[in-house]
Order: sequence, then structure tokens, then C-alpha cells
Amino acid sequence: MVLVMLLSSSGLYALTYGVPYQPQQQSATIMGASANQNTTGVATSPNGTSNLANETATASTATAPDVTFIEFVSSIEQIRGHLDQALGNKESGNDTLAQTHALHPIEEVYTSIEELIVSQNGTLNQSLSVALQDLSSSVPNATPEELGGQIDSINMLLDNSVQTLVPSSELTNPAFNASVVARLLHIAGHEYEEAVANGTIREIAEYQDGQAFIHRAESIFNSSASNINQSMAHEVEEVNELFLNLNTAVTNRDDPGNVETTINGIIHELAEITGLSESQLTGEESGTEEQDPVAIINNIKSLLTQLIAEYRAENYQGAESIATEAYLENYEFIEAPLAQRDQQLMEQTEVMLREDLRQMITQRVPIEQIEQHIAMINANLDRATQILSQ
Repeated sequence: MVLVMLLSSSGLYALTYGVPYQPQQQSATIMGASANQNTTGVATSPNGTSNLANETATASTATAPDVTFIEFVSSIEQIRGHLDQALGNKESGNDTLAQTHALHPIEEVYTSIEELIVSQNGTLNQSLSVALQDLSSSVPNATPEELGGQIDSINMLLDNSVQTLVPSSELTNPAFNASVVARLLHIAGHEYEEAVANGTIREIAEYQDGQAFIHRAESIFNSSASNINQSMAHEVEEVNELFLNLNTAVTNRDDPGNVETTINGIIHELAEITGLSESQLTGEESGTEEQDPVAIINNIKSLLTQLIAEYRAENYQGAESIATEAYLENYEFIEAPLAQRDQQLMEQTEVMLREDLRQMITQRVPIEQIEQHIAMINANLDRATQILSQ
């Protein structure tokens, strides 16, 4: 499969369109623009993928993109996720679920973008609306190949919609794709929360929606990761690791709280890469004030005490969840101020908390080793408290 991408002016992100949902796919060939190419619109390929290109990727400061266009493209990507799952279920012989997903774009998403499309191209809106309605009615009698052909045609119409509605200045904004990724993950988290409880899938359609939206978010990020400035290599590595953890958690039907924690971790890293706030990326107003770093450290230490108790009780999954929370929802928020004062201490503590501790839990080492390791983390946290209190 070939992904055709948009190189942003900063090289941070590339928005990809029409990428079929294939969880087992490990890599994709990326076709980008040459150094001197300057394309202002979207050229649609025969298979329904957008062919977007721009000038040489160079580092620049991210500016907040237009929320209307972010929501528009996020909706387009949700439609694609539903279509991916419709085809996947058709290929698996489950027409009932295939039809459910084929109906979702019309029932849940299209009304949110229809007015915008009508305002620019009524004919395009009519074609897309009819194509989506025809798809749902075709599911029972169409072969997988025929259904795939219909979806390819819809993808081309979706590409045309993006070309018609979204200015190239937005598509070349480095924060634009990050915002789309964040919104897709945010929605995926809600879908997963509705779908899974106590390790059991209660709502299969919502579960598959969550999977598809996560896949699309990861595809958007991966398509441009190689172009991200080398100064952000650490953040890119963390995002990739978090996506791996997220996919594993969803596949294993992990607790929704743990899935949400991992999603929040990805969004936090995207905020560090773009310079936008997490609430800007997700489109939600921030309802909390910035926490005192010392209070965060105290919370980490409290969580680590709880971790020891869970590990001693042989609740290893609970211990690992607490370790994840201690890092993603706490330590990540003091990394920047601590690094400004003591980079080595920040990095050492990060590895001890993010990697070493979780690996020890996975290996089921003796409780004494866990206690000793946490004692060393706490010693570093005490040093951090002194530094951050100055």
C-alpha cells in the first residue's frame, strides 16, 4: 500500500487520507514532494488517497490552526474509520457489523460537515451523501471487492471535500495534524469506555470504532514522524512507544482508565512537540489550574506506595497501571521544569520510572527489588523537590 502525504512547512506532521484499517500492517511506503515542489491543492489518486504535497520541510513555530477545519478533517477521518471497519467486517463475513459501520457515517458524522460542503459545492455534497447512503444498502448483496470499490469512490469524494474546504495554509500548519490526531484519540477513548468493562467487550461496534480511530491517528502521526526535527526525537520515541502500549491495551481489553491514561500521554507529547496546550489540541477548555511541581512529586510518591501494596498482593496488572499513572499523569508534567535545572536527574528518574519499574513488574521480580528500586526513585524525587522549591 502507498500512503501519499502532505509535508508541513515545519516537517512535524503529515495528514494521510484513505488508509485502510489493517492492524497487522507494520510499515508503508511514503511518497513525498521534492524539495522545490509547491502544491496548493489536493490531487486525488485513482484509489481514493489524497495526493498532498508542499515545499521543503523546515522547522518553524507552530501556530494555532482553525478549529472549524480541524473538526472538519477529524470528521472526515472518523468517516474513513467507519468505512475501514465496514469493509473489514464484510471481508470477515459479518454483514451485520459491516452494515452497522456503513450506517455510522450517515447517522453519526455527516450532518456535522454537510453544511460546510454545501456552502462550497452543492454537487459534491449530493454525490457524497448519495454514495454513503448507497453503501449501507449495498452491504448485504455486494461482494467484498464490490464494497471495497464503493469505499474507494467515497474516499475520492472525501479527498475532494478536503481540497474544496480546507485552505492549504491550514494543511501546512504543523499543529493542524497534531490537533486531528488528538481529537481522534479523544473520541476513541470515549468509544472504548462505552465498549469495554471488566475485560469484556459489551458493545462490539463501539470497540471497533475505537480501534479504527486509534489506527487512523497513528497513521497520521507515523506518516510524518521521520520529518520531525531531531530535537524532538525523544518525544517522537515516546509517542511511538505509547501508541504501541495503547494498541496492546485495546487488544487485551484493558481497563478504560488505563487506555485513557495512555491517550492522555500521547496528547501530552503532542503538546510538547507543537507548543500548543493539551486543551487546544483536543478542543476542550482546560478546567484545571497548573499544579505545583512539589504537589505532583508528592502524588507520585503516594502512588508508588500504593504500587508496592498491589505488587505485594500479587495484583501485577494493578501495579503496572499505577506505574503508568505515576509517569504519564504526573512525572511528565514536571519533566520540563526539572530539565531546566538538572537535565541528568530528569532523564535518570524518567528511565527509572517509565522503563525500569514497568519492566521489573513485567518480569515479576521479588518484592524486595521493587521496594529497593522505588526507594531510589523516591531519593531522586526528593532531590527534585529541593531543586524545584528553590
